[in-house]
Amino acid sequence: MDNSKIHKLNLHGMLIQAVFWFGFCTYSAFMVTTLIDYGWSVGAATGAMTAMSIIIMLVQPIYGYISDKYLSDKKLSVLLLALAVICYLLLPFSLSSENKLIVLINMIGITITATQIGGLLDAWIVGLKQEFKSINYGLIRGTGSLAYALSAQIAGSVTAASGHNARLWLGGGFFLIAVFIALSFRPARRISQISDKGETIPKLGGREAFKLIFSSKQYCLLLGVSFFLLLNSSAMTILIQLLVRGFGGTTAQIGTATAVMAASEVPIMFMTAFIMKKTGFKKLLAFCSAVYVIRMLITASVGTVNGLIYVQLLQGFTYAVLVPVSMNYLSRILDERIRSTAVTTYAAITSSLTGILGNLITSALLATGYSAQTALIFFAVSAFLGFILTMYGSIRRIW
Repeated sequence: MDNSKIHKLNLHGMLIQAVFWFGFCTYSAFMVTTLIDYGWSVGAATGAMTAMSIIIMLVQPIYGYISDKYLSDKKLSVLLLALAVICYLLLPFSLSSENKLIVLINMIGITITATQIGGLLDAWIVGLKQEFKSINYGLIRGTGSLAYALSAQIAGSVTAASGHNARLWLGGGFFLIAVFIALSFRPARRISQISDKGETIPKLGGREAFKLIFSSKQYCLLLGVSFFLLLNSSAMTILIQLLVRGFGGTTAQIGTATAVMAASEVPIMFMTAFIMKKTGFKKLLAFCSAVYVIRMLITASVGTVNGLIYVQLLQGFTYAVLVPVSMNYLSRILDERIRSTAVTTYAAITSSLTGILGNLITSALLATGYSAQTALIFFAVSAFLGFILTMYGSIRRIW
């Protein structure tokens, strides 16, 4: 494929990531404070998000398997985007009903539609990268981070000026745009489905697929490293909202803190492919792991909203490095027959399971009298374990 077509694929991928993450931020970055503002206690709000994380973890691998065996990443993504539009537009009415059960049902709808799309988009891009090595995952995903940053700032201002409903309707509108962009995006083909003899290679069953996935030492080690590191990122999604409020900040400042985190990801993600060529996968992953530890310790020591916001610039050297480096590595080691299952399983464990544990640990620490800031010390220990595993992989030459 010539360079002009590669550029078009990169641009199309950047566009769908940008629109999706702009829309998703209007929900994910503000939902805890939204529930609190509608009369929920902090425990009930974080508990609801924990329940949603459990659902995400259970559903993601199922969607991956469906995509590998029955529907393409594209078809499944389009279907879920369309259903997500409906769920988003209904949420303001659910919240206004003041019925917690109705709100939870609506949140479940968003969880099994909108929240699943990020992993499917990753699998889609990984599939295209397996077919066309020159596709730049970091550039594509970095555009999503830029959109998330803009959305956090804009959505926070919209909420301050017009309320939560306006922000959620804005998100629903962007998801509708994402449907049409996804429809026109090239599907990822599976070029290894034909054997050397010209015969079609049969698709794997569920047990066979998972057995093949977890037989890879490289996959399992990357999964372990990412789990311990991303446990911090999952906790920060909740803690940043509590910390800003605890320091006397506003919803708009929560949006600013989130925007700084997302914006810091953009330049690093854009340059990841170049940096990895210069430093290599192992050194870059080790650097990222070390900065995760430093970030959590510094965040635990600041005492003002502004200080908290500035520290979030380190997101650019942690999450922004880990995600594209991991996806590039997965594109190299995965069997194409199980790539969607493998990528969504990776997402389920490193995003959803860490979200569950992050919320549970945070809730337990808060319930026993610890402050949100003190809780960060625990997550610094988790990051250190991720660093140790990274070094183990290098020393034992597993990478």
